[in-house]
Amino acid sequence: MRPTGFRLDDKQLQRAGLDYWQYLNWEAVDSWPKMTELMQLERTWLFTKFGTKNYSNAAFNKGDWLVFGSESSGLPESVRAAYADRCLSLPMIGPVRSLNLSVAVGVGLFEAHRQVTSREQ
Repeated sequence: MRPTGFRLDDKQLQRAGLDYWQYLNWEAVDSWPKMTELMQLERTWLFTKFGTKNYSNAAFNKGDWLVFGSESSGLPESVRAAYADRCLSLPMIGPVRSLNLSVAVGVGLFEAHRQVTSREQ
């Protein structure tokens, strides 16, 4: 959603996407309400430190939406409340609660991909 925390010009996209960017189907939207018009809400998973379900216990399927908040403030409470049963957390050890956004996205995306591809084989 706009505003993003990064530039969307071609040079920046190419750098971020490396060799796979041309295979992605992406779109920038202006607001959360506009985003929810595009998403299939029953196939949406929100990653948040406030999630009550461990991400590895979710049943991911092809076409699911994985939603992550900003690195500094996470997802708004109103969004978390609206999807309370779809909020997932990443387990943390000890009192420190700090994974950067790229690591959290990588962990969540890899688990979803692992589940989907294991069923396809």
